[in-house]
Formats: sequence, C-alpha cells, structure tokens
Amino acid sequence: MSQKTPTIAIRLLGFSPKEEETFFAVLAVAREKGYSYSCLKPGSVQDPDLFIVNAEQLSALATLSDLNPGDVQPVLLIGKTDVELPYQTMSKPIRWRKIFNVLDDLVSRRELLLTTLGANTPLSVQERRRAKRLDFDLTDPGVYERMRKQPVAKGGILVIDKDTQFREYVAAVMDPYGYTVTLASDERSALLLDRNNQHALTLINTSTPNIDPYRLCDALKKQNDGLKTSVIMLIDKSFEYQSGLAERVKCAGFLVKPLSRRVLVRTLKKYLLLAN
Repeated sequence: MSQKTPTIAIRLLGFSPKEEETFFAVLAVAREKGYSYSCLKPGSVQDPDLFIVNAEQLSALATLSDLNPGDVQPVLLIGKTDVELPYQTMSKPIRWRKIFNVLDDLVSRRELLLTTLGANTPLSVQERRRAKRLDFDLTDPGVYERMRKQPVAKGGILVIDKDTQFREYVAAVMDPYGYTVTLASDERSALLLDRNNQHALTLINTSTPNIDPYRLCDALKKQNDGLKTSVIMLIDKSFEYQSGLAERVKCAGFLVKPLSRRVLVRTLKKYLLLAN
C-alpha cells in the first residue's frame, strides 16, 4: 500500500463524548502498514471519507439517512439495529484490534471504486443542511424551502489573511471556474470589500493579527442578511474552536491548516455548489 495515501477522514455519528475520545485515541495511532485514520471534530466542514455510526442510536441512523452518503463514502455500523441497512456491521463491544482490518477493507474497496469511476466521472456531493436536525426532522419544511429560495451571493471568495500566499493558492484552484478571489488583512477592509461585492464564501485565517473571527463572521452574516453566504474558519491545532459561539454567529464550520489541495477543492465545490 502506498505511503502517499492520504489520511482517511472519519465522521462519527451517535456516540457519547467518552466513546468519541476512545475512537480518536485508537484511530490516531501510527501504523506501519495499512491506512492512516483521523476523526473529524464537531464543526469541521471537511467531507468525510468514511462514516462510523452507532447503530443503536435511532437519531444517528436518521442523520445518516439525511446525509445520504454516496458509494465512495463507506459506512461502518457499530452495534445492532432492527433497521435493515446495506452497510458493514460490527457488534459491541468493539474489538479494537479488528476494527483496523474492517476499515482497511472498506477503504480498499472505496479506492478501487474511485479508480474504476475515473477522474472525469461526476460524484455526488452531500447537500448541506443549514439547520441542525433533531432525531427525525421535525422542522417545518417551509424553513428549508425559504433557504433554497434565498439568492446566492455572486461576489466570489473573500480570504482574510495576513499575506497573499493562500489567496493566490485559492485563486489558482478556482481559475477554471471563473471565480474572483479577494484578499483582506483586517476586519475593517474585509467588511468594506464584502459590502461592495457580497461574497458567496469567506475564508477566515484565525491566526491573522488583530481580528476576532467570531465577531467578523457575525458582522459578515448580518451584512449579507437574505443572501446565501458561508463563512469558514481556517484554524491550526492550537486554536480552540467554540462550537456554541460559532453556531450563534452562523459560521459554517472550520478546516484545519495546513489544507491539502484535495480537501480545499472538495470544500470549495461544495459551498459554491459547483459541479464535480
């Protein structure tokens, strides 16, 4: 197996905080052979390569159904369920030594499928849900209908960073799609540029000096009230992402730096609703 294989990103659904801690610790162990794995933290907008789901939590199964993972996003169910689902299953208690073999097998089949499909074959992208679901979705369908009818902001991408290197990188990635990528280095200029351009997507590097990313996100969202816009924070491992505060200011979530081109491209396509 190639050493260049990227780390497989896993989304956990339906587990307790203690169980999640165990998954994080076990799957983060360095391996001499096989794939490397990491669990996505709550708030991460990175697309998972694979789901691990607590099959005994009905709300987790409902969320999985809502996400509708495609063929290239395998699912591993942990525990028993009365619902018949077309996914690999492991019983409880979890045999941690065996889980790597099961995951490796799922990912190997995924890689084979990706190779078979080829680079030019369109792959489905999950529809982003802007409102948090509660078990079975009891939200008034009219709420989602109004969201769909919101006009999409047309101002391209705004990058808030202290230098131009990342902006140039994003601009190069988006050049085939005709999107403009603008740079701001402080909150005042970011708000002024956004007022004039109404950006569809804003990427805030949280290490940019003299900015409060939550305050800036709140101001940007209020400034674009009524438009479909998204704000994503770019964080490093030392930054403590506050999920509750981020939700209050309507931040879409975060990505962990440094970003691979693969993660960046998939995220930009998803939030700008571009074809694959």
